[in-house]
Amino acid sequence: MSDPKFPLGVALMDDDHAHLEELMASVPGLADSALPAFLDTLRDEIAAHFEREEALMREANVPVLDCHVAQHARLVSDIDDTRTRLATMAAPALRAYLGRDVPNMVMAHIASVDQISARFLLGELDGAMVSRLRLPVEAEA
Repeated sequence: MSDPKFPLGVALMDDDHAHLEELMASVPGLADSALPAFLDTLRDEIAAHFEREEALMREANVPVLDCHVAQHARLVSDIDDTRTRLATMAAPALRAYLGRDVPNMVMAHIASVDQISARFLLGELDGAMVSRLRLPVEAEA
């Protein structure tokens, strides 16, 4: 198991998070011309991690899955929105997004729903208590 900045104790999550941290830490050494391709690479790595994490959570019936998936979708959507604005972004703005904003969003996600999900996966949280953290479900009409 890798050692990310915020270890959760779940091998898949910790290994993926350590890889993403290493990838994001490489931003300062990238040439401006490499930033758009790096954004694509980072987006793909984050999306692949989310797919693996969601599969693990589905298998374990993690009660906060819907909220977790919604946060995953929001983070990927933010990156996709940035990709559509690349032509109008100056290199310093893109570098700040890749080196500050994306890492902050990822770390906030890890410290919140990833931590709750990991503690459930490790048997440290009661499923009934965790299930109260779910987003409300709209009644079907």
